[in-house]
Amino acid sequence: MYNLNELNYFIIVAQTSSFVKAGQLLGITSSALSHSMRNLETRLKLRLFNRTTRNVSLTEAGEQLFRKISPLFDSIHQEVDALNHFINTPSGTIRINAPSIAVEQIIYPKLRDFLPRYPQIKVEIQADNSWADIVKQGFDMGCRLGSDIAKEMIAVKISPPLKMALVATPNYLQAKAAPTCIKDLDKHRLIGMRISSEHGTELPWEFLEAGKIVKYHPHSQFIINNHLRKQAALDGLGITWLARSGIEQELASGQLVELLAEFAITYDSFYLYYPSRKGHSNVFKLIVDALKC
Repeated sequence: MYNLNELNYFIIVAQTSSFVKAGQLLGITSSALSHSMRNLETRLKLRLFNRTTRNVSLTEAGEQLFRKISPLFDSIHQEVDALNHFINTPSGTIRINAPSIAVEQIIYPKLRDFLPRYPQIKVEIQADNSWADIVKQGFDMGCRLGSDIAKEMIAVKISPPLKMALVATPNYLQAKAAPTCIKDLDKHRLIGMRISSEHGTELPWEFLEAGKIVKYHPHSQFIINNHLRKQAALDGLGITWLARSGIEQELASGQLVELLAEFAITYDSFYLYYPSRKGHSNVFKLIVDALKC
């Protein structure tokens, strides 16, 4: 087994190109450090440094070793540093980007019980229905349906699968015959959604027909990008397409009626996602633990 201290010393010497400077950083003499590096070279049966009276540089073998093990030692230092958060009361700010439905129905209900226990933790959420670049825009984590997350991201499940429902009030349906097929929606007043001003088209509604996804493009009388679609439906403005999890009570009470239930589609679950497993603070991990299923 290799001496990890020697490998750590090797990295510091490689970074500083000086036994004197590396020794000062490590708190040991340059001669002791040089002796340690010779022991490492003897053990590896390779020369890692080119030495002159003035300079220290890496050999080809030394460059390869430095390139391979330096990121590993960086990760170890990050994880050890992260343990400092266990010493004191967890504190810090976590920024989350998520679609409105996930914020309202999943993230906020879980944080509502979590935040009072950790008064020094701040959570900033941007409810955003467009496709944000969380790294570029400075978010710690994002939330999307599992099928929409890039493969290189770490994903943590935070909800059951998302079932959709087409709904309207009984009063609205008294004035018109309820649709019996997807095309019948053309005869009705609809309540739709536009993802953002950058995306000019209305969000299509998706259904399952004969095992295939059918996209319906509504031409809505009323378009909005938040939870007021539910209220607009309750007010009798027309038919809308919503996540069933947000309208269970209204369906149970009869305030809303589900339409074309045989065509209802179920999407993948919502997931938190972020770019790396390494170096996360205790606060970050507490938030992930609070939100995951």
